[in-house]
Amino acid sequence: MNYRSTDNNDDTLLTDVKGIRAVIFDLDGTLVDTIPLHVLSWIETCKHLGLSIPTMDHVNTLIGLRALDIARKLCGDENAEKALQIKNEIYLSLLGDAKAINGAPELLKMLKERGFTIGIVTSSSRRVAIKALEVTGLYNYIDGIVAGDDVNKGKPDPEPLMKILRFLGLKVSEVAVVGDSKYDAEMALNAGVRVIFFLGSHEDPRVISIGNLLDITRYLDLGQFLIRH
Repeated sequence: MNYRSTDNNDDTLLTDVKGIRAVIFDLDGTLVDTIPLHVLSWIETCKHLGLSIPTMDHVNTLIGLRALDIARKLCGDENAEKALQIKNEIYLSLLGDAKAINGAPELLKMLKERGFTIGIVTSSSRRVAIKALEVTGLYNYIDGIVAGDDVNKGKPDPEPLMKILRFLGLKVSEVAVVGDSKYDAEMALNAGVRVIFFLGSHEDPRVISIGNLLDITRYLDLGQFLIRH
């Protein structure tokens, strides 16, 4: 795969984008502004269990991994299941203040109007993921969700992405993946996805770095290359 420039004459990019029928999003930090809530919930969980209190920076490095895997890293294998239950309850109690990421409602609405399928692959538990989508008003745009408790292996393993592709009846070549953590990009690369958008700056030339969600429209809405159904 060649480097993807912002130049609309990039033939490799146009070729890859031409077959896209669906966009698969990460959830936390990509569509919903919930990363601080997750971090706080994990720290409070460690306090509740009388464990060593991790720094916010350390917890941030783990966000994007499957929730149960974070629980194991922070609380130990023997406490992981209980820790995840406590964390989810704390997180749900904080969710009332959650907001959508800037541009998320507009982008999802635009994609649905253009006939794209929209999926979610999240490392969060299904219950908390659905609640976050409901609170932020994004739930009705979503065609399918694969959550951390739906898989045996979480990001960066390709299992979650391959599972939602099977559910939605899609091929790897028919999807773009959007995320904000290295685990999202690695999952997509491991699955063989050719169009990957990263919120922020990513050093891998196979990944398209974007400043905000609406930047995606410059790539997917390419005149004659736009997929319509």
